[in-house]
Amino acid sequence: MIRRRDAFERDPAAFAKSWLSEEQKQRRRIVAARESLSSVSTTDATLERAAQLCVALGTDGLRGELTLIRAARALASLEGDASVADGHLRRVAPLALGHRLRRNPLDDTGSRHRVQRTIEEIFGG
Repeated sequence: MIRRRDAFERDPAAFAKSWLSEEQKQRRRIVAARESLSSVSTTDATLERAAQLCVALGTDGLRGELTLIRAARALASLEGDASVADGHLRRVAPLALGHRLRRNPLDDTGSRHRVQRTIEEIFGG
């Protein structure tokens, strides 16, 4: 990361040129994911797993589940998958739910650790 930042600072135009191919590749991938997003399915079992995770974490309301499902669907689409699976939920849960947790003053672990611990309890190690 530091080397890349240094290379950018020394010559922004050369840096941009050196990453142009990768940037175009990622752009195509994102565009394809956007186009296929509406066709990515979510099974009832996946919705139940998302709800179980949110209940176990004590998230307020339905926003946690909705955010989790939206993020998992986006990841599935980005990866070219036709439906959301447990693996997608596991990967996006720390980002989607970490800030939605009620703070327990007696729990000194961070929210990401709480989410990860709960994921392991629900989905298995």
